[in-house]
Amino acid sequence: MKGTIGLLSLVWMWAIPINALPTETAVEYFSVEIRSRVFIPQQIHLHHGRKTVLRFRNHDTELHTVVAKEVFLSDDLNVGGNGAPEFGPEGLKKVIIPPEGLIEFQFTPARTGTFSYLCDMPGHEMKAVITVE
Repeated sequence: MKGTIGLLSLVWMWAIPINALPTETAVEYFSVEIRSRVFIPQQIHLHHGRKTVLRFRNHDTELHTVVAKEVFLSDDLNVGGNGAPEFGPEGLKKVIIPPEGLIEFQFTPARTGTFSYLCDMPGHEMKAVITVE
């Protein structure tokens, strides 16, 4: 009996077309490294409407922030890692990243355009750009 049920299950699995099985939505992954008070790379290209994971890793021995208000205006924004996000009435204001820290933004870019972001720590002249196409 067990052999018959197993054989029927196997035949049933083969009968289901591959395109009928649920597929996971493609997720794009991007990483930004922070070294010697510089965002690397200086420009990132994201895709409008595509689920995105954007990671910032701080390799310096000092705190840094990521201030990028317009690009993270997404209803599905999740912020993870060991950074400290700060929110205001309009949503995410910035994230403080500790030395050797990591922050991860999971979101779907809702708008196209070019959005600058920066580190607003005193004396840090760190700027970069995210382009959403």
